[in-house]
Amino acid sequence: MMMFSNKKPFVLLFLQLLLVTGYAQEFTDDAKINAGFLKSVDSLLSRVKTVTMEDAKKALGAPSLSVAAGLVKPSTKPVPANMLYEKAKKATVMVGCIYLCPRCSNTHISESSGYVIDPKGIVVTNYHVAATYANMSGGNKPLGFTVRMEDGATYAVQSVLTASKKDDLALLQLETGGAVLPALALGKPAKTGDEIFVLGHPKGMHYFFSRGHVVNKYMEEVNGDTGSFFREMMAISADYATGSSGGPVMDVYGNIVGTVSNTRMLLHSETNQSVQMVVKNTVPVESLLKLVHKE
Repeated sequence: MMMFSNKKPFVLLFLQLLLVTGYAQEFTDDAKINAGFLKSVDSLLSRVKTVTMEDAKKALGAPSLSVAAGLVKPSTKPVPANMLYEKAKKATVMVGCIYLCPRCSNTHISESSGYVIDPKGIVVTNYHVAATYANMSGGNKPLGFTVRMEDGATYAVQSVLTASKKDDLALLQLETGGAVLPALALGKPAKTGDEIFVLGHPKGMHYFFSRGHVVNKYMEEVNGDTGSFFREMMAISADYATGSSGGPVMDVYGNIVGTVSNTRMLLHSETNQSVQMVVKNTVPVESLLKLVHKE
């Protein structure tokens, strides 16, 4: 029998071997990611200006227009879930509204999700995510609007290219300095019953991956500022929560079929407020395709 006088080096060697051979996965360190985001933001904002709160507000209030983008070619072969996750991580981003609060001098980040669709730096997120930055209030002072990649690279949001409040979508242009970014392809519209995957950052749990199905595609009635209207929605069964807003919904090929938007609780009745079901609404890719076309 082989004996070891010191077990620790053997254990470290074994773990390194697992990582090299692909049998082990590095654990996500959310505290480290948060600290890295804050550090990179402080450095970035000292060098680069992001879109101003005022310009973002103007863009969000402008008519929705279709913009040209260097869309990547969709995949036609199913991808194992773990491989899909690794690929999607590289193009899924943390969208950060950077601000100072009136109670301290520390930099704060209001964090949501998004994903790259053009290697030259076009990111999709929710309208309400961009509006968080554009309409910041409560004594909070906006410092900038940024995006952080999975590899730690942080970029300034240069502009809001186009947006649709009705569809809860916004397209952001990053200042990449010429860097070519990993991007996700836009897929064909999903059907009820199709298997889907979601990636995002619910409550600061970075790169949380969930699996489910399309459970309904329907016209949702929404009460807006000027009255009610209807919009296309795709309900899914995969899990997500606050912070996942703007994250990608993908098919089994790894192509985008939707964008995480909101949740809606269905209660038993007005007198019995027990929650019976939570509807997880996403914006179908059909709505995104109205805002972007291949250049």
